[in-house]
Amino acid sequence: MTSTQNDILMEIAPRLVSLGGPKVHRLMPYREKRMVGPFIFFDYFPATEFGPNEGMEVRPHPHIGLSTLSYLLEGKVLHNDSSGNKQVLTPGDVNWMTAGKGISHSERTPEDLRGIPHRLHLLQFWVALPLSAEDIDPEFTHHPKESIPSFKVGNADVTLIAGKAFDQESPVGIYSPLFFMEVNLKKGDRFEYAPEDGHELAFFIIKGSLKAGEKTIPPDDFVILHTDSKLNVTADEDTCFMVLGGEPFPEPRYIFWNYVSSSKEKIEKAKQAWRDRSFPQVAGEDDIIPLPE
Repeated sequence: MTSTQNDILMEIAPRLVSLGGPKVHRLMPYREKRMVGPFIFFDYFPATEFGPNEGMEVRPHPHIGLSTLSYLLEGKVLHNDSSGNKQVLTPGDVNWMTAGKGISHSERTPEDLRGIPHRLHLLQFWVALPLSAEDIDPEFTHHPKESIPSFKVGNADVTLIAGKAFDQESPVGIYSPLFFMEVNLKKGDRFEYAPEDGHELAFFIIKGSLKAGEKTIPPDDFVILHTDSKLNVTADEDTCFMVLGGEPFPEPRYIFWNYVSSSKEKIEKAKQAWRDRSFPQVAGEDDIIPLPE
C-alpha cells in the first residue's frame, strides 16, 4: 500500500549522445537503475531549430524484444520499417512499434520539411516485452492525437499516452501493466498520483519546475521514486512534465545496442543476423547503421 510521498530513490542527469546530428539527452539505461517498470530506454530530443536541408536522419537499425514508443511535441518524423509500415508522426501523435522477434526501421525528416527551416521536439522510449511476447511477430500502430485520452485531474491537464491511470485507458496496445502520461500544470497548481502496489514511478520535466515536498526539481532531471511512493508535486511556474512507470519484471533484461531480451543467446543470434543481412531489412534503404563491434 502506498504510504509515502515523493520518496526519491535517485535523480538522473542526462548524458549527451550524438545520433549523427544534434545531441539527444539520454536518461536510460542507467548503471544504477536499469529499468522503471518495463521502461528500459529513454531519449529526450529537446526543441531544436533546423535550417534548410537539415533534420533527423537515423538510418535503418534493428530491434528485438521491445516496443518503441515515440511521442512528438513539435515537428514531424517519418517512420519507415521492414514490415512495410511508413508513417509520418505529427505533434501529439503516438507511434508504437513492437519488435518482437525482429524489425528494423529508419526515422527521418519527411520530404515536406526538407529545404525549409523547422523544429523538432521528441520523446522516445523502449518498453521491454514480457516473456510471453518477446518472440511475437513485429507490429506497428499509429495513434493520432485525437485518439489519445486527455482529461482534467483537479487543475492538471493530463494526456494518457499509454497504459491506464485515473480510470482511463490509452488505445496503445501494451503488453504489460504500465502508465505514461503528459501533465501540464499552471503555477501553484498541484498534481497527485499513487501507482498500484508494487509499481515503479518516475517523472521528467520538459519545461518549468516542480516542488516535491521541500525539494525543487529542475528540468532535465529524471526523478525515480521508491517503489510504492506516491507522487505529490506543485508547480513553481507553468510546467509540463512526463510521468511514467509500471510493474517491474521478475527476471532481468539484457541490453546490447538496440536489442533487448531475457536471453543473451537471442541477442547473439540477432547480432549475427544484422551482420549477414538476414535480419528483416527496410525496403529501398541500403545505407544501414552497422553493428557496433
